[in-house]
Amino acid sequence: MNKNTLFELTLFDPENTLIALFEKRHIEYRKVPATRQFVVAMDETVEVVSTDSSEILIANLVSVFLEWLKEKPYRKLQVQLVDGSTVYIDENDIEGTAKILKIALKVTAFDPEYNNRILNKE
Repeated sequence: MNKNTLFELTLFDPENTLIALFEKRHIEYRKVPATRQFVVAMDETVEVVSTDSSEILIANLVSVFLEWLKEKPYRKLQVQLVDGSTVYIDENDIEGTAKILKIALKVTAFDPEYNNRILNKE
């Protein structure tokens, strides 16, 4: 079965809560090996892959992303679109999020706890 990459997702999520939601909802992803010489503590990149209709996958991703945003204040999802522009996903905008994900090239998930972990590391 052919797996297509929908978009790349970079995670700054120290508890891996977004990946846990992916696994709970059976959203397929594959880890992208780090190619940088220095990897920032606890960041990870995955490719969201699909063997199903991208419409079904996007509907599942919308619910996962909105749930993740609502779990903790100040979380952000930044999306780079195929035209090079950057937008943010609003935790209350189901239709807008679906439209954004259809033309997403890369999504970056920021949990503010990530910065706290880095600052408190010794």
